[in-house]
Amino acid sequence: MSLFGVKERKEIVELNILIDSLQKKILEMKDREEQLLNIIQKRDIEIANSGNSSKSPYDKQLEKISLEFDKVKSENFNLKTENDTLKLNNLSLITENNEKIEEYNEIINNLKIENQFLRLSKKTDIVVEEPQYKILIKDLYSARKYYEFKKVCDDLGYIYMSELENFDFEKLKDNSISETKINNAKNEYIKFKNNEFSLEIKEYLMCGHKVSKIFFRYRKFISFLEKMKISFISQLENFDFESLKAENFSPEQIEKLKEKTIEYNKLRKI
Repeated sequence: MSLFGVKERKEIVELNILIDSLQKKILEMKDREEQLLNIIQKRDIEIANSGNSSKSPYDKQLEKISLEFDKVKSENFNLKTENDTLKLNNLSLITENNEKIEEYNEIINNLKIENQFLRLSKKTDIVVEEPQYKILIKDLYSARKYYEFKKVCDDLGYIYMSELENFDFEKLKDNSISETKINNAKNEYIKFKNNEFSLEIKEYLMCGHKVSKIFFRYRKFISFLEKMKISFISQLENFDFESLKAENFSPEQIEKLKEKTIEYNKLRKI
């Protein structure tokens, strides 16, 4: 379904029709120019060959043709100008609607995530109050403004948010980090402890990563999981990997998928 509004689609169609019409007129004018130019050149040759300096009927006809030629050139120029203006208007309208499409897509994606989250909360035994997966510091502090803070954590060997339990944010001053950035990092941690975080983070804490992110190299497996309505790693807890043989997965592929799931849970599962 198109995300263009009815009004915008109508305007674009009308502009394109008008542009096509003008381009046809320009081509017709060009043909007329060529015809008139050929006539003028022909008359010039005839006059040159006649050697007659007096004004003949040919001269009068040539003047008339020249005037018509100049008129056609002027009209052709005006049509080109109008055509270019319409093209710019059309481009502007399309750009404006593309921006709207991006905005609509973002809204739709957020709604899809929220809807998926609500469905999973109802259909699984996940306890909302109890996180099931350890979240990485870099995932919560994903914004660019936390770059210095994440660098300090990396240097200290901190990976998970749980390792910040007794972290002294004031000591960040020793790393020449500004007061504002220290407060931002500290407030983000406080909000995390108070369960004030985005739906995406909440979704991860309860369900783990999406299978599409973990198994992005295994498109066939992802397609199969989509058919099975499996979206998150938590839904693979009791998954029978041997059943994949019926889907033409080789023993080697099945083993790799099992190992990747076990490895993920070993590192992330609480």
